Amino acid sequence: MRKKSKKITITLVLVLATGVLARADNRHNDHLNKPVWTTSWATANRTVKAFDAPLPKINNATLRQVVRISQGGRMIRVSFTNEQGQRPLSINEAYVAKRDRGAAILDGSGNQLTFSGATSASIPPGKRLTSDPVNMPVLANTELVISAYLPVDITGSGSPVTYHVRALQTNYIAAGNQAAAADLPHSETTTAWYFLANVDVANDCVTPAIATLGDSITDGDQRAAPNEPIDLNVRYPDLLSDAIISGGKAASVINLGISGNQVLTAFLGQSPAERLNRDLLTLSGISHVIYLEGINDIGLPVLLSVLGAPTPTNTANAIIAGHQQIIRHAKDAGLFIIGGTLTPSGGSSLPGYHDAIAEAKRQKINAWIRGSGAYDAVIDFDEALADPEKPSMMRDELTADGLHPNARGYQVMANTAFAAIHEMLPNKQYEDDDHCSANTQRQADPV
Repeated sequence: MRKKSKKITITLVLVLATGVLARADNRHNDHLNKPVWTTSWATANRTVKAFDAPLPKINNATLRQVVRISQGGRMIRVSFTNEQGQRPLSINEAYVAKRDRGAAILDGSGNQLTFSGATSASIPPGKRLTSDPVNMPVLANTELVISAYLPVDITGSGSPVTYHVRALQTNYIAAGNQAAAADLPHSETTTAWYFLANVDVANDCVTPAIATLGDSITDGDQRAAPNEPIDLNVRYPDLLSDAIISGGKAASVINLGISGNQVLTAFLGQSPAERLNRDLLTLSGISHVIYLEGINDIGLPVLLSVLGAPTPTNTANAIIAGHQQIIRHAKDAGLFIIGGTLTPSGGSSLPGYHDAIAEAKRQKINAWIRGSGAYDAVIDFDEALADPEKPSMMRDELTADGLHPNARGYQVMANTAFAAIHEMLPNKQYEDDDHCSANTQRQADPV
């Protein structure tokens, strides 16, 4: 049955993706002589929760943050966010550069960001602000450094901070205005991203952008590993981007995972249905979504109850209904949506994730994802990671804690995803010189 399901899935991918890319080509033809903007990096943000580590002190300070874009381009623009804030966020100076190592930038790569021509900006509460375009050619999977000088007391202001807590990336906080500095040798470090929303690139060519939507398994969590890999970009969306580039294909891969996220409940960040418009539909060029979520809807209510916070459990049917809601929203937006089967959790020591009740729910949800036809296509992450002798559990060599994959497991997920979607992707279109396929080549707008 599984082999037949895979064959059907790949056929669906090829048939339906053709329509998505055709719509992208139509959008291209509608905007001749202008650059094609595509989001190449983004993150999903939330506010600080009571059980999060205390925020570092950000007061009259420079934030220098590292992101790895997926698709390359000829121009860049950066979006900052104050979407969770209750007071305006002031940015007095900001730069984007290519990373050397640590907090250092490559010589000559720094570019000052402007906002409607001004070098400073104030972002109202609940809003996002995008910089003017910068002429800055970058290759795929390049690490960028985004520096912003915030002149006020952020952590003492009382306004909620918009951030991504599990960045798994070393970022830097330095005193005063050092946004243009070549290095920050006397800075403090943090492994969260603050006030960053997305980075877009512009090209002459239309290429797909794939948003990966989900929980800690999309976020790249390996918290229980002896040495969680920081700065290594081994989340499965990163590794999928690597596979796309090494496979000679072109696409952005955007990670919109939030650790602890649930299909139905806004406990650790808003549910995907609540945050879809902000986190996904605001991005440029998104054509595909990979949705992998639901294991926390099964396990977290039980865990919270054990910890003294009684929480109603969720049925498999309720979680499936939540998936159906996301599918409707994505299809209404013209997106090609791919369902990921829930990965094995039977090896976890956490209450609610490893018992027979949890496994029965997971199997029912996965059977629906595989067989209902509700998704445009399916990636069988469960089959790729499961121990054939103990299908409720991940293979020992692929997991950090029985619930989350380790780096090797995330590589298996990336390989599985690439095998399912690679035939829908165009060949690589961006190089140092003009190189577009015949059906998408055009003259870029120099602005």
